[in-house]
Amino acid sequence: MNRRVWMQVALFALLLSFDQLSKWWIEQQIPFFTQTVIEGYFNLVRAHNFGVAFSVFDDWDSPWRTNLLLGVTIGIASVVTLWWWRERNNRGIEPWMLVMILAGAVGNIWDRMVLGYVVDFVDWFFITDGVDYHWPAFNMADAYISTAVVILIATSAKRSE
Repeated sequence: MNRRVWMQVALFALLLSFDQLSKWWIEQQIPFFTQTVIEGYFNLVRAHNFGVAFSVFDDWDSPWRTNLLLGVTIGIASVVTLWWWRERNNRGIEPWMLVMILAGAVGNIWDRMVLGYVVDFVDWFFITDGVDYHWPAFNMADAYISTAVVILIATSAKRSE
């Protein structure tokens, strides 16, 4: 493996470790934990997501839910792994973004396999006219995936111009 690939593997390990350590810390907090970080905008919370993004399927009470979600996410992670393998030696940003997606995917897959749910804890919101508007709680893995996907789309759109 060349230096570039080693650095990508190191980034993967670092991101995955940070994701899992942050989730572990949240899990050590009392149930229904909430810590205000920025009053009126940002809290840390302890949330268990039995579904996927935006808690889709969270209320689907089926014994197949966890296995189905694991199968789908492992399948997607496998495709991204093959994509990264093909792109790993390229000089652009693409292999680095794929590493971020993989670190996020593996972090959430690990949660679902070990805990049966994904640990979420970042709660962004704002208050207007006395009403709270909350973005669904998420975690570092979700942030890695979302950031990388946005950057991949933006760089792809720029290349196609």
